[in-house]
Amino acid sequence: MIRKSLHEMALKSKKALLIGIGGGGDIIQTIPIRNYLKLLGVEEVYLAGVAGEWWPFDTSSPSEYIWAPTVYAVADLTDAQLVTDGAAKVNPETKYKGRSIAEAKIAQALGEETYVFSVHQGVQGLLKSLQGFIAKTGVDLVVGMDVGSDSLYSGEDEIHQPKTPLVDFIVLSALTQLEVDAVYGLAGLGCDGEMEIVDVEKNVSKIMQAGGFIGAYGLTQQDVVDMEKACDLFADPGERFPCLAAKGDFGYKNMKLMDIWGATVKLMPITAVTLFFDPVVVVEACARYAAKIAQTNSLDEAEEIFLSLEVVPETRLPRSVDFLPRKG
Repeated sequence: MIRKSLHEMALKSKKALLIGIGGGGDIIQTIPIRNYLKLLGVEEVYLAGVAGEWWPFDTSSPSEYIWAPTVYAVADLTDAQLVTDGAAKVNPETKYKGRSIAEAKIAQALGEETYVFSVHQGVQGLLKSLQGFIAKTGVDLVVGMDVGSDSLYSGEDEIHQPKTPLVDFIVLSALTQLEVDAVYGLAGLGCDGEMEIVDVEKNVSKIMQAGGFIGAYGLTQQDVVDMEKACDLFADPGERFPCLAAKGDFGYKNMKLMDIWGATVKLMPITAVTLFFDPVVVVEACARYAAKIAQTNSLDEAEEIFLSLEVVPETRLPRSVDFLPRKG
């Protein structure tokens, strides 16, 4: 069976939804794909993320780090417009409890409205929101974008578990159940530091061997300019790494995100390239935990399944940890 490439899908598409699947800054990785699809003639492209924020540098001391995302209901946003149940249109002024969300920052950087989808109701709730959005807008292509590695966890023989797998798996699972063309995009191979690069390459190999690879896209200079505008407003270090690689800044980097020691990542030429896969094959060949939660109707239900499988859901961690608490 020869699967259509993203390029072929885009040539026949009129409207596309690009969604960052991990929450927070993952929406930044939709920007170059937006540029790519528009060059191919897609008439309208909607950029979106999911309603989970780490606000990684919103801390009270240099030794405090955010561990768990704040997963919120889109109905609780201010200056946002509900589009369908569980999905809202976002502008630069949109906030959650006084804090600007990533999607609002990207709306500000690009000068256009963006969208955010809730994961509160599990995979089935997100699926209904996506279906409602598709019905209302006429979207015929959906691309879920991730940066790094966490959504490629198989739980079979990796060196360690990624730190933030659950939200990614909820969105990935929903992608496999859509009736329109759906694609999973992996930007910045392994640059989130959540899995060892040897495990990332091994799991990508499984997907490719199963016939799931459907194309690639390398960042252009215009993509880098557009992405860096967004990165300047929403400073998540992992989201900028593909831009650095596109400018030839290769080698080992330390990314301090969840603890004071950080993770060592290696930027390579491939870091500047997005790989595209059939999400159904991704789940069948590698990311099997996404299938385990496919019928969930709440975040809590998905968390409990992960815990029963001895996988730590990031949404159950304490929100923050101060590695150097004050004496006394």
